[in-house]
Amino acid sequence: MGKRMNKEELIELIESLKLDKNEYWILSSGALVIRGIYPDAGDLDIAVTEKGLQELKNNYNLKKKGNGWYIVNDKIECVLDTKEAWKIEKYGEYNLQSIEKYYEFLKESTREKDKARIPLVEEYMKNRKFKSEE
Repeated sequence: MGKRMNKEELIELIESLKLDKNEYWILSSGALVIRGIYPDAGDLDIAVTEKGLQELKNNYNLKKKGNGWYIVNDKIECVLDTKEAWKIEKYGEYNLQSIEKYYEFLKESTREKDKARIPLVEEYMKNRKFKSEE
């Protein structure tokens, strides 16, 4: 992976994707950067529907990894998933992994970089709750 991307660079990368916006959602640090919780992302991880995966296969030379993920290019990886409302949160014009689902992932992760994000996500969820109560 090359240098990390700030929000503007990440959005530029997302906008360059040859993929229907309704066929994918942004995961992990990318979703945090779009929300303004985290300053940068090393790559863009997305979950795609069957149709989305087919679109990517038609537009890119996907390489399958051993863990079920696909490498789209040097900055984008994707995983096939089913599109369900509880997994996805609309944020502006983007579909993002729901913050609750990501929080559950973080709590189960043993990676230090994931553990370090837990307080940021908790703070975001707490602030969002206060905003909805106002």
